[in-house]
Amino acid sequence: MPDRKILVADDIENQTDAGRLRSQAIRNVASFLAQRLRTGIVLLYVEDVKTYPAGKLDAFRFRTWHTKHEDRLEDAGRSYTVPVTCYLKIGFPVEEILKTIRSRSSPELVVVGTRGQKGVKRLFIGSVAEEVIRYSRRPVLAIGPAFRERFRELSGQKQLKLLVPTDLGKNSRAAERYALSLARRIGAKVTLFHCPWDSIHAIIVNTSYAGTAAYDLADVIDRTREDAVKSLQQKAGFYQKHGVPCDYRVEEKTLTSMCAVYQESVSGYAFVVMGTHGRNALLTAFLGSTARETIMHATVPVIIVHSGR
Repeated sequence: MPDRKILVADDIENQTDAGRLRSQAIRNVASFLAQRLRTGIVLLYVEDVKTYPAGKLDAFRFRTWHTKHEDRLEDAGRSYTVPVTCYLKIGFPVEEILKTIRSRSSPELVVVGTRGQKGVKRLFIGSVAEEVIRYSRRPVLAIGPAFRERFRELSGQKQLKLLVPTDLGKNSRAAERYALSLARRIGAKVTLFHCPWDSIHAIIVNTSYAGTAAYDLADVIDRTREDAVKSLQQKAGFYQKHGVPCDYRVEEKTLTSMCAVYQESVSGYAFVVMGTHGRNALLTAFLGSTARETIMHATVPVIIVHSGR
């Protein structure tokens, strides 16, 4: 198997305070993982043709614009603590990033940053990041606005812990497998996390819609939780069998997965590793609400693994 590097797609053009903070967080997280995984980094910046400076198109203006990006990219590469190969491409960012992901030298992991849009734009976590996560068949680590503002060094943590939210079904299997592999390679402990309220709420809604009683609700809740615990015990045993310390948690409150996951993520974890099935409907958003809200609000980096991986 060829050595897989970490692909970092950073917006070096963004020189705002938020942009610099995001780049710093990306640099530190990517360097930390590259050291632990004993690999290098490919730093990619795509010159978006839509951002070409307004005015008459001429070779001198283009060369000046291009040279500025070459210099910034080289400066950014020198700031990493691991070997870095820099690539500057011209085109549409999503297309060029995905081409690199699908190339013969497909990366170990893709690292992107998100801006955290407000208002109507909040339907998306950032067009480039969202599209990359939607179509990538490699795991994508997203640096969200909450982590960017509360950044802390990962190297200072005595015991790395991975939070792995699971629906106990097929949409989480790829993420669970990747978390096992990652934990073994970086020496981390895994906590499997399940929120049963979504399933319980669906039972209540369906039986109400059908005009039937939801049986004994307390009994439904108890049985749902018992089934979840049995499944989590089996999964934890599998991790431990493969040399990864693993425990599990079942959310006891009546919280949706969307809220429960990012609330739990503040409890000293290094990373969240979770799956997404990539919906196509515009208004439900491609990532699904749980993954999207976790990226937006988690104070740790979130690794998204597509269920079809």
